[in-house]
Amino acid sequence: MTKKKPAETKRTKKKTSEKPTKQGYKNLVIVESPTKTASIARYLGDDYAVVSSKGHIIDLPKSEIGIDTKNNYKPDYTPMHGKKSVITSLKKDAKSAQTIFLATDLDREGEAIAWHIASALDALDEKGRLKKDAPIKRVVFAEITKEAITEAFNNPRELDYDLIDAYQARRVLDRLVGYTLSPLLWKKIQYGLSAGRVQSVAVRLVCEREHERDEFNQTPYFRIIASLTNNDQPFNAELSEIDGNKIETKETITLFTGTYNFSRTILTTQADAEKHLTTLRTYHSLLASAVESKTTTKSPQAPFTTASLQRAAQTYLYMTAKSTMRNAQALYEQGHITYHRTDSTHLSEVFITDARACIEKTYGAEYVPKEHNVYTDKKKRTQEAHEAIRPTHVEGWEQTRETIFKTLGEKEASLFELITRRALASQAANAIYQNTTITLTPPEHPKTYTFNAKGSIITFPGFLSITKSMGEDTILPPITQGQQVTVSEFISTEHKTSPPPRYTEASLIKALEDHGIGRPSTYAPTIDTIQNRQYALKENNAFVPEDFGIAVNHLLVDHFPIVTDLDFTAEMEQKLDDVAEGKVAWQKVIGDFYEPFEKRVHEAEETIQRDDYKVLKELTETCPECGKNLQLKLGKYGKFYSCSHFPDCKFAKPFLELIGMKCPTCKDGEAIVRRTRFGKKFFGCSNYPTCTWAEWKDPRTPQDEKQQTSVKEDQTPEQNTP
Repeated sequence: MTKKKPAETKRTKKKTSEKPTKQGYKNLVIVESPTKTASIARYLGDDYAVVSSKGHIIDLPKSEIGIDTKNNYKPDYTPMHGKKSVITSLKKDAKSAQTIFLATDLDREGEAIAWHIASALDALDEKGRLKKDAPIKRVVFAEITKEAITEAFNNPRELDYDLIDAYQARRVLDRLVGYTLSPLLWKKIQYGLSAGRVQSVAVRLVCEREHERDEFNQTPYFRIIASLTNNDQPFNAELSEIDGNKIETKETITLFTGTYNFSRTILTTQADAEKHLTTLRTYHSLLASAVESKTTTKSPQAPFTTASLQRAAQTYLYMTAKSTMRNAQALYEQGHITYHRTDSTHLSEVFITDARACIEKTYGAEYVPKEHNVYTDKKKRTQEAHEAIRPTHVEGWEQTRETIFKTLGEKEASLFELITRRALASQAANAIYQNTTITLTPPEHPKTYTFNAKGSIITFPGFLSITKSMGEDTILPPITQGQQVTVSEFISTEHKTSPPPRYTEASLIKALEDHGIGRPSTYAPTIDTIQNRQYALKENNAFVPEDFGIAVNHLLVDHFPIVTDLDFTAEMEQKLDDVAEGKVAWQKVIGDFYEPFEKRVHEAEETIQRDDYKVLKELTETCPECGKNLQLKLGKYGKFYSCSHFPDCKFAKPFLELIGMKCPTCKDGEAIVRRTRFGKKFFGCSNYPTCTWAEWKDPRTPQDEKQQTSVKEDQTPEQNTP
């Protein structure tokens, strides 16, 4: 056997480093991202050197809470792991500069990075303010273009200490919640669990929705459809009234986050439908008793905010929130879009003028409204007072897209197109529809049954031409009032009332945003965290709570309701905004929360027993060793059966989640739900490892409705036992 060369068996990692700082410069520009250095440098002269801090360089320590709760909540900031060499390099570069420009991002996070860089350069006094003789200036810009960079460097400012205080308040608050609650969860449920201010609310939303779905009573109902023809053109009409009474009923139920509306008909059984079908089938034509036509308009949506971009990217591009933000970051750093963390729908006058000119040139003058469209932000924001997400230039944007495709990739190019079309469309004219409703009744008994046929035609596409979301017209044949149309057949269709839908990434982000929970930068990491912790996992692109998520949520709701309360969490966000506006000291905000919170933690440590939230169900089955009842419990690897007399009796056996069918391969074992070591659900045989059958798709699904995908052998985890 020939021995492979080392290069073939082990891939060596290339060392990467920034280019040496150029000599002879007078001004040092420090940004947080290495990718931004070249983008910014090309707009500055030889007197400037641009370097990066490679993100945060100073933070709270990971190994301890890092907050002195006895000394006005003073944070213990320390250099981050692996960043000491970066700090040394920045200090060396700073010594050669006459002026240092801190050009980090323009939000709280960016302001904090700039502040920490100043601290690392020994430029802060004992109060955390810039020393009077420090040669440091702050520059901010919402886009990396020549105009924006020139404007920023011509008008530098001081550090915004209110924004820095708002960052500190958020960082300290999240650290106190996480580092105080997580050890409690380790003691009472399972080591490795965590809680977080925004994260725990997101988990509660998912858990509450699952409970609401379980409580929802699905009921069947039927609709009756008339298949009609007029001059050989087929169309359908739906039964809407019987004896002058509407058959559609609307119902509303109260949910944790609001209300849920659904509808059904009064035809709740097949017998109900058949009774009317028997009568209807005696009619061979229907009379058009009324034909109504009206014009309606549809307005374009506002340009993207961070949250709406994340939702749209999932819907149209199938991108996760994390992927969306990563790709948007690349577009921003390359100067293609404005800053991508924003709550604002505001657009600059320059962009509006350019957009209107571009629309007129591309589509025609009729596509430009007389006055430019203005969008009002629903909620007052302080941190993100800049523009909506938009392209930096609209002239020749399609060529820019092709350039992005070649330099960055397909995902970035698609996201750029989505952003550009939405921003342009926001300044385009309304779409105009012609909607037609035809009311049809039996000629002999016009008041017995009433059918409606509805059609819609786009007469002027307006902004839809830009977004390419026109859809298909529903065209009805030309019918006049009093005309009879031929009936082909009457049929009934069976339906069921649908429970409230599970949250997708898009709808979960919308729920958090609607309730004022979190900020643009928190949504993607929050969704990432609840999946990594296996509190909720995706099934068919929707979140389903896992056992650990349910257990953690129950404990927090029972003992720390303020942590998962929507109103309280939103009020806390408002208080953080008040800090950013200089209205209140951040230490007071923390103190008002932490003092009663700490007391509640101590009480919970005393009152919560270890198994209070680990026992999922008490069983009537008895333990074969001691005769006590068994329990279904939550363990390190998921559910398992345990003796209720534990620890005196240590009997335990695996929990098998049966799906009600035999293994399709060995025909002997039971088909069960299993998990990979990363928590992803798949289906396997209870006789594993004797039988290695496994697949991702539910085997109960009819073969013609699924694409069967076998789990590769190296993807099959160890047996899930306690």
